[in-house]
Amino acid sequence: MNKQRRLSLFAILLLITAAITACSDVNKDAAENGDGKENDSSSEVATAVDSIIPDLTPVADLEQAPSSDVHATYAPEVPPPSGDRDQQTFEIELEIVEGQCQIDPANEVTTDIWGFRLAGDDDVICGSPGPVLRGRVGDVAQITVTNPDTNTMAHNVDFHAVTGQGGGAAATTVIPGETASIEARLLYPGAFMYHCAFGDVPEHIVRGMSGMFIVDPESPLGDVDHEWAVMQNEWYVSEPDADGVAPLDREALLAEEPRYITFNGRTDALTDDNALEMKVGERSRIYMVNEGLNLASNFHPIGSQWDVVYPEAATYSTNRVIRGSQSTLVVAGGGTVVEMVAYVPSTVLLVDHALVRTFYKGAMGQVVITGDEDPEIFVGHPVDGSEGESMTHEGASSTTSIGDASTTTAVGASTTVDGQATTTSQADDASTPSANASVSIPLDAWLPDNAEKAYLPMNIEVGVGTEVTWTNDDSLVHTVTSGESDGRVGEPDGLFDSGNVDPGGTFSYTFDEPGTYAYYCVPHPWMKATVTVK
Repeated sequence: MNKQRRLSLFAILLLITAAITACSDVNKDAAENGDGKENDSSSEVATAVDSIIPDLTPVADLEQAPSSDVHATYAPEVPPPSGDRDQQTFEIELEIVEGQCQIDPANEVTTDIWGFRLAGDDDVICGSPGPVLRGRVGDVAQITVTNPDTNTMAHNVDFHAVTGQGGGAAATTVIPGETASIEARLLYPGAFMYHCAFGDVPEHIVRGMSGMFIVDPESPLGDVDHEWAVMQNEWYVSEPDADGVAPLDREALLAEEPRYITFNGRTDALTDDNALEMKVGERSRIYMVNEGLNLASNFHPIGSQWDVVYPEAATYSTNRVIRGSQSTLVVAGGGTVVEMVAYVPSTVLLVDHALVRTFYKGAMGQVVITGDEDPEIFVGHPVDGSEGESMTHEGASSTTSIGDASTTTAVGASTTVDGQATTTSQADDASTPSANASVSIPLDAWLPDNAEKAYLPMNIEVGVGTEVTWTNDDSLVHTVTSGESDGRVGEPDGLFDSGNVDPGGTFSYTFDEPGTYAYYCVPHPWMKATVTVK
C-alpha cells in the first residue's frame, strides 16, 4: 500500500514537471516569434533571463548635466522629467538636519525630527520628507552628504535606487562635521525610497529621515499636466507635553502602532492651502512612496479612480500597467505611480483606505479640481429639492425661542424645556470668572427633528475663565467639536474636540478668551450650538 502511494505521488510529480516544461517552451516560443502580448510602449517581450538594463555609456564618456538642469525639489513638487536625453552625470548635495518641527499644526504638536535638505537651503529646518531626487536609467548620480558640526548624531543614506553596499549607506556614513560622497549608476526605473540606515535604523527612519528618488525609464512615460510626489510617514510619538512636544514612544514603535500617519511629513501638508490643484480635462501623475516604517498603505482617491497604475512603481516599458483601479497596495519601503483624470469639479481626497489612519491619524490629502460641470458624468440631486442649499436651523438669531426653550441662556439662569426647569450650574453672574457651567445633550438629541433642542441650553453665555461641561444624557455617542456645521457637514477649527462621548459621559473645556464659539456633533452635524464668552 505504501509502495503504491509512493508510486502515485511520483507519477503526479512527473506530470507537474512535464506541464511546467511545456509552459516554459510556449513562453519561449512566444518571446522568440513575437507572439506574446505587448505593452503599447515597446515591441519587446522580456523573459526571465533577459536584462532590462540599457547599454551603459562608459563613465568616462558621460557628459556632465548642465548647471541649469533641476534634479532635486521638495515634495509635492518633482523635478522635470528626463525625457529622451542621453545618459549623463549629475550632482546632488544633501545636508542632514536635526531639529524640532510640527507634525500636527492644528493641535500645535511638534517632535524632534531628523531629515535631509539640499545643501545651502538654510531656511529648510524640517527636512522630512527629504528632497525629491530625479535622474534617468543609465545616469551616474554624484551624491555628496554633509553632516554639519552643529548636529549631534551620526547618519548616512541608503538609496533603494542605488546598486552597491547598503545602497550607499556604508560609504555615506558621516559623524557631525564630516562630508562623504558616492557615484552610483541608476540601473532600474521607478520611484524609490531613500533613508538613513545608521545605528538604530528604525529610529532614524521614524524620526523623519527618508525621501524619494525618481528614476525615469529609457522610454519616457507619456506626457501629463501635473506630476506630484507623495510620501507616507508614520510617527511613533507619545502624548505631547505642556509645550506641545511629543517625544518618541519606543513601546509604540515596537508594537507598530503609530500615533500619526501623514502624507509628506505633517497632517496639513496636502490639505487646505496646501491642496494640490488641477482643472477639468487634465491628467495628473503621482509618484507615491510608502516610507513606512511598518505599515502597508492602501492608496485611494475618494471621489475618483486611478486611471493608470504602475504597480510597485516599476515603470519599465514592458511591465503591465493596471487601468481603472480603485485602490492600490503600497508595501512599506515600496512605491507606486498612479495617474488620475479630472472629469468633474470636486475635491478628491487622497487617503490610506485603512481609514482609521485617515480620520484619526492624519493620512489625508486633497486634489481640488475646478472647471465646468459635466452632467453626462455626474449630477447631484439634493434632499427635498433644496438645490444644494445647506441644512440649517430656522432663524439666525441667537435668541430665537424653539418651543419653550430659549436658545440663549446665561450661567445661573433658569429656563424651561418641555415643562421641566433646568438651570445652568452654580454661577450667579455670567461675567463671574472661573464659573462652572453645564450643558445637557438630552435624550433623543440625535433626531433631526430635535435639532433645535439638541443641547440644553442651545446657546450659553459665560464669563472669561468659565469651565463648561457637557453631559451626554442621550442613548447614542456624540462629540462636542468646535467649528461650523451647515447641518450636513462640519468643519472643525481645532480649538476643542471631545472625541466620542459615550452615554452618561462628560466633556469639559475652559474658555479663556472672549468671543462666540460654535460647536457641533461630528456623527450628527445637525446638532449645533454656541458658547458666548463675555
